[in-house]
Amino acid sequence: MSPDRFSNTSWKGNCSMSTAYKVTVFMLVFSVFIPLQGCKNGPPPVMLARRLLKHNKDENLGQIAPGSLLKLEKSAVGTATVGEDFRVSLESRSGDGHAWRCRTTNDPYLLVDSAFETEPKGTVASGNVMQAIYQLHARAAGKAKIEFALFNVADENNAPSQTVTLEVEVTGPASK
Repeated sequence: MSPDRFSNTSWKGNCSMSTAYKVTVFMLVFSVFIPLQGCKNGPPPVMLARRLLKHNKDENLGQIAPGSLLKLEKSAVGTATVGEDFRVSLESRSGDGHAWRCRTTNDPYLLVDSAFETEPKGTVASGNVMQAIYQLHARAAGKAKIEFALFNVADENNAPSQTVTLEVEVTGPASK
């Protein structure tokens, strides 16, 4: 073999072009098809990408009407007036081993009753939708941040599977 044979520029160009083409195809295959595969010990990478790219901004409730029932699915912000009551409803599934807990029961501006009610009442078939309903009372002007967490009932020491934060600016009573 002569050394000129390997120094041929057209051969090198074809080889690098072919390698670049192979690398491009390889990257496309692995970036498109592999993320569609599920992970054994966690969410699929596609779901992770969706979660990272998702705009998970707080819902703006505006002025919270006295006596209203707020069905929260994600974190929210709103405004309430001193002396008014309202309720927060959080959805879960019966029989899945999870329950909602309020992690901020004694805020100086917004009081959350320690007891909560569930709907529907009584025995509920496993897998049915349930609502944990908390009573809140705006007691002083200021900003309150109340956090609700969905815990595994069997082991509440683990991190919650979901958290919902309600930020409320409590304003003084309207002047008459």
